Amino acid sequence: MYVGWVRADELDDLVGPLFITHPSDPPICFTADEDDRLLAYPIPENSQNEPFIVNQVFVGARLIGTSNTFTFKSSNGKYLSSDKIGVVSVDREAISGLEEWEPTLTDAGFAFKNTHGKFLMVDEIAGGGFKIRADSEDVGFCETFRVYCQARFKRKARQEKKKAKKEGSVNELDNIKKFQSWGGGRVHMSREDKRKLKEARGEGRLAEAMLDRRAQVKSDRYCK
Repeated sequence: MYVGWVRADELDDLVGPLFITHPSDPPICFTADEDDRLLAYPIPENSQNEPFIVNQVFVGARLIGTSNTFTFKSSNGKYLSSDKIGVVSVDREAISGLEEWEPTLTDAGFAFKNTHGKFLMVDEIAGGGFKIRADSEDVGFCETFRVYCQARFKRKARQEKKKAKKEGSVNELDNIKKFQSWGGGRVHMSREDKRKLKEARGEGRLAEAMLDRRAQVKSDRYCK
């Protein structure tokens, strides 16, 4: 059952309110203070993996027309950004390339690459404490973050993906009936045909496979 805040484990979970943390010692979370400074704030030992002040909530959004480019807005309405030397701030009011991030799902969480091809990281500073930078070339422990999202948004994303998958399957069958069938719309496919289409869908080349089948059976006048 989806309740409270839960661990984000896929890109779709990064749309909506987020709690961005790092399992350093002690663990820290992203916090935007009242002066729009980004802090690596220590997480209390009794924390339940959820923000305890609104300044620790960021809102993720996927850029229109992209599949894996995101922006992250603080509770102050400012965007997380990084310049070319890796200085990270959260004081931008508008979106440009500096505010764009490309998350990558890893075995332990998420890595975030900026527009300059460098990764967000947590760096321990002299005298204790941590600083957030974005100048790392590789992904390791310091570059891997644990992100938590609100359960209701995770549930909504799952439902929308399930609906889209179902609608895609219906559209696929309609196309087959329209272009690759005869005799009142009945679909005539051998086991081998079904196997090939299933493999093609898994490999992301379903459209190509369907065109190949249309050409093979010579039932689509636009292919022959």
